[in-house]
Amino acid sequence: MRFTAQKHVRQVVTTLEKTYPDRGTALEFRDPWQLLTATILSAQCTDVMVNKVTPRLFAAYPGPCALGHADIFAVEEIVKATGFFHNKAKAIVAASLELCEKWGGTVTPEMDFLTGLPGVGRKTANVVLAHAFGKQAVVVDTHVKRLAYRIGLSESLVPEKVEQDIMAAVAESHWNSLCDALIAHGRSACNARRPDCDACTITRLCPKNGVAKAKAPR
Repeated sequence: MRFTAQKHVRQVVTTLEKTYPDRGTALEFRDPWQLLTATILSAQCTDVMVNKVTPRLFAAYPGPCALGHADIFAVEEIVKATGFFHNKAKAIVAASLELCEKWGGTVTPEMDFLTGLPGVGRKTANVVLAHAFGKQAVVVDTHVKRLAYRIGLSESLVPEKVEQDIMAAVAESHWNSLCDALIAHGRSACNARRPDCDACTITRLCPKNGVAKAKAPR
């Protein structure tokens, strides 16, 4: 990594955690299955839009068995506003059906279990582990990937490698808080196209300061 010094890492983590004390997912959910479903729907869609869609979805299908046996076209109609609705509807129905028929509707808080479900990758699994079960996990979304590269936590833009680099550089007790803070920072200040370096609380720690305003990885 460009910046492997533990002092640098600690300063980044501490500053971001202080800047964003109110952390957590913006997705609204009542149980692990709802968060799993909402996270699948959130791919390339805003959390705000997902939160508008899921109340109707969960009212119509209140559990894994109901959604797993749902008419796919009816589900598509409900989730259409989240984009890529054919694939998303297929994924949430298939995942719910497997939960229902193989696991009694229970979501197990284990990476291998979660990624074994249809349509569930490591990012979705880590969101569920972190926010439904309170486990420490590294959620690598587009913001975390971009900021980890910019501030020197990873030299890669491959999500799996970014996850590994953050896990190696940051104490496990800070994985959730750091990723939540990175996501908040990516949304509010260090966005992809026009990063606001003047308003950035970690600008002095950022090796990309001064060049981040140029074309940067997304």
